Amino acid sequence: MFYTILNHNGYRYTKKRVNKKNNQWRCRDRTRSSTISLCTDDVRILRNESAHTCQPDTIKVLIDIAVDNMKKRARKETLSIPKIYSQEVVRARVASPGLATGRVFPTLPNVDDLLYRRRALSYPKLPTTTDENALTGLWRLSKEGGEFLLVDEKCK
Repeated sequence: MFYTILNHNGYRYTKKRVNKKNNQWRCRDRTRSSTISLCTDDVRILRNESAHTCQPDTIKVLIDIAVDNMKKRARKETLSIPKIYSQEVVRARVASPGLATGRVFPTLPNVDDLLYRRRALSYPKLPTTTDENALTGLWRLSKEGGEFLLVDEKCK
């Protein structure tokens, strides 16, 4: 199951409810009832979080941010997935020198499927028949922006 996670002030929230005017988020520690309200596009805080009885988990927040950066880069960049992974782990380690990345970070085999699936979203689906083999939009253009295909006809 996929949950959108909000990281705020060292606490992690999941979306509780979507209303017409705001979105309500609940602390991931379900034994607590702390909530926060954001505008519908989740950019502006409308109501600050209620009191927490749990402790902030900054390590998990850092990991969430690093994995989210990996997913964004996997979708946008053509750099290899292992290279993206190692760069983001190093970046997290530099940002937090006391963080024992070897013990707290998910290993590459644990996240590589996720990153490859995210990368696949950037590419069109492979055709199953020759009739479906059609290039449209940006896929028809060369690097310079000109027409890549001058003739697009099928031989039967």
